[in-house]
Amino acid sequence: MVKVICNATPLINFASINRLDILKYLFAEIVIPQAVYSETVESGFPNSETIVNGIEAAWLKVKSVQEMPESIPLELDAGEREVIALALSEQTTRVVLDEKRARKVAQSLKLNVIGTLGILMLAKQNQIIPKVKPLLDAMMTEAQYWVNESLYDNVLQAVSEDEIE
Repeated sequence: MVKVICNATPLINFASINRLDILKYLFAEIVIPQAVYSETVESGFPNSETIVNGIEAAWLKVKSVQEMPESIPLELDAGEREVIALALSEQTTRVVLDEKRARKVAQSLKLNVIGTLGILMLAKQNQIIPKVKPLLDAMMTEAQYWVNESLYDNVLQAVSEDEIE
């Protein structure tokens, strides 16, 4: 079980379908930086109470960034920058990021990156969920999570859910 530092998009994706529990089952500790807390809970998106519940239950922790390294580009959004900064300051190598630019920066700084799709695949592999497709489809509907068609097909193929039903 590992500790991860999570950005807003994956958090919103799982919260929007009431499945934050998947993160709790996969990771020993889940930390969100203050900017991600602001982006999710303080913005009051639907289902933000599931994030608040996770914080109150203490399996989801909010931490402030003390120092922002210059190696983190300003063109990333505040949450992405804080996720990477926290990971570097806490020597946590695993970050949960979906946006391509942020993932590239994190990887260049030797961080292990997983995103929403990787978490869904890992959850199926660990038998936390029986199927990826219904959850992914729900995220695309509820959270307006955008996945291009070929990536969608590749993910379902990778978890052997590409057969026509």
